[in-house]
Amino acid sequence: SRKKIVFIHGCFWHGHHCPAGSKKPKTNADYWERKIERNVQRDRRSQSALRRGGWSVAVVWECQTRNLEKLERRLRTFLEK
Repeated sequence: SRKKIVFIHGCFWHGHHCPAGSKKPKTNADYWERKIERNVQRDRRSQSALRRGGWSVAVVWECQTRNLEKLERRLRTFLEK
């Protein structure tokens, strides 16, 4: 199937469980925690809707872009299947 989509998510903004994504803001923390949680929920809804529509979905996290060889292998595998 050609119906494939790749999201590139910033670790902080999309609540990834890595050192960058787990970092808590020092100011206005309540606002940012709610904002990030809304982003996470929106991402889940969007990805679920796409999958129900027949799309294959891959999420690449910002921290995963540092190892380009590994990322290339992962994306090739995703796109070729």
